[in-house]
Amino acid sequence: MLQDFDLKVVTPDGVAFQGRTISVVAPGTLGYLGILKNHAPLVTSLEKGNLTYKDEAGATHVIKIEGGFLEVRNNRVLVLTDKIITV
Repeated sequence: MLQDFDLKVVTPDGVAFQGRTISVVAPGTLGYLGILKNHAPLVTSLEKGNLTYKDEAGATHVIKIEGGFLEVRNNRVLVLTDKIITV
């Protein structure tokens, strides 16, 4: 059984998404990376691409981002990006 954690996506215009997720896949500089609950602390840059997450019900959502940064700490994932387009 997958456990959930917090995801927050922030742009210069404000919070684009905030909620509980069971997984996140992000376009890291060296390739896509997956995040589940209890992931080790991490700060990394992001490339242009798809940020994909699954909500608590298991539905998959995609947000197209224009690069930025991602931080994982204490079962919280924070994504800072200049621009998003919800797909």
